[in-house]
Order: sequence, then structure tokens, then C-alpha cells
Amino acid sequence: MAALLFCSLVAIAVVVERFLFFAQQHVNSEALMAQIAARVELDDFAGAIAICDQNRGMLPKILKVGLVRGGAERADINEGMSLALRKGSRNLDRFLPIVGTIAVIAPFIGLFGTVLGIIRAFQDIALKGNSTPAVVAAGVSEALITTAAGLFVAVLSVIFFNYFKTRAKTFLQEMAEAAEELADMLHFRKLGEKIPDDLLSRIA
Repeated sequence: MAALLFCSLVAIAVVVERFLFFAQQHVNSEALMAQIAARVELDDFAGAIAICDQNRGMLPKILKVGLVRGGAERADINEGMSLALRKGSRNLDRFLPIVGTIAVIAPFIGLFGTVLGIIRAFQDIALKGNSTPAVVAAGVSEALITTAAGLFVAVLSVIFFNYFKTRAKTFLQEMAEAAEELADMLHFRKLGEKIPDDLLSRIA
């Protein structure tokens, strides 16, 4: 039970840290892209960069990398934002392997505790010479508590592990789409062309 308690405390700490992390990443991506698009249309890259600086999270930082390279070739812009995106993606899964490991080992820890409890119960029965069904049932019932606790910890760990993995995947996809849209905008402005309405409609 002590091992399970330790695992549960570690899992709770990771879950809280992940909730705080994703809360810091919260930004209205559509509104952010619309503001940046308005600045890019005016060739006001400094203003677009300032908008990124005013917002917190990974997405504005990645877009800022593209804006700083606004006058470069599209391949260079994509490369810069892709590198920033790969570096940032490491933070999305940070500490999640710990929760995944706890989800796997918690039932085994609980089962191990149950086995030890049953062994001890039968040893007590052998020493006392009292083997009535009530005594056996009481010892086994107490030993099974660790299995139940292990399963409980494992189920919650799996739920949060899958939740954060899905959230990280969705967030990563949103950032990749935003980076691609920015690269398109910068490409058209470099050619001296107006940003197409269909691109602006995707952003709005």
C-alpha cells in the first residue's frame, strides 16, 4: 500500500503539472491568426511580432520564428517553424511516460501485496491452528484490498494518460496548421500578391 500511495502521489503531481501546462498554452488561435494576418497584409512584420510577444504559450513563439524570417524563402520559413515546432512538441509529452508506467505497474504492485497478504494470513492460521472459513475469508479479504487499490490507481492513470496524449496530439496539429497558414501568407506577401480570400476565411 505504501508503494501504491507513492505511485498515486506521483501520478497526481504529474496530472496537476500537465493541467497547469496546458492552461498556460490556452490561446484563441483563430483570433491570433486574424490579428497577425491583418499586420502581414500591411507588411507590418514588427507589429505582427509584437502581437506574438503579447500572447503566451508555444504557438505565438513558433509563429514569431516565421515572422522573423518573413522576407526569406518559403522553405527557410517552413524549416524554422518546423524546428521550433519539434522542439516545443517535446514539452507536450513531458512526464507522461511516468503516468503510463504507473498505469502498467500499479496492478502488479497491488497483486504482489495481495499475494504477501494471503501468505501472511495462512501463516497466522497455521500458527494459531484456527482455520474456520470466517478466519480465512477475513484474511483473504484484507489481502485483496491492495489489488483493488492497484486497479484503481491504474485505471485513473490510464484515463489521464490517454487524455493528455490526445490533447497534446490535437494541440500539435493546431500549431502545425497555424504555421502552414502563416507560411502561405508570408509567401504571397513576398510575391507582392494579396492574401487569397480562401486563406483568410480559414483563419477567420
